Amino acid sequence: MTKFSRSLCGFLGTFVFFAAISAVAMQSARASGTDTMAKPAPTPPVNAAAMSEFRGIKIGMAKDDVRKAIDKDPVVGDDSGFYYEFSDTESAQISLDADKKVRAIAVMYSAVDASTPKLTDVFGKDASAKPAADGQVYEMVRYPEAGYWISYNRSGGDSPRVTIMIQKIDVAPN
Repeated sequence: MTKFSRSLCGFLGTFVFFAAISAVAMQSARASGTDTMAKPAPTPPVNAAAMSEFRGIKIGMAKDDVRKAIDKDPVVGDDSGFYYEFSDTESAQISLDADKKVRAIAVMYSAVDASTPKLTDVFGKDASAKPAADGQVYEMVRYPEAGYWISYNRSGGDSPRVTIMIQKIDVAPN
């Protein structure tokens, strides 16, 4: 297995795992007739997030502008997005919508060191989340006026990983 396939499989596996966990939790809450899901925090001001872009890439940016901003060939790239490796420990997946504009940015850090963003680097100096016993930290904040949400997930254990997601909020048509 190549380094790229290990990285991609690790990311995709993590993404599928979290999507499945979220779906099961939501279905359980609906089935029980009670709302057991945690209520999101009150909507912060639009500019509250310290990190609203990654390496100059923003939600809604055109495909060609992404390539210019990164100024590096992606490991994988097609009409649905790009996958970049910036170092042995930092990679990013940029997903595009049907209009070829940035829909989501997932940044993965496979090792935590001094250069890895912390929760406060993503959400601002006042951000705080109580770590789990194993060191896991998760926070998600919606910025509806800006049209996106941001999440920060630091896995627990002896070899933590950090994933930061910035994703467009889809608004259902009336």
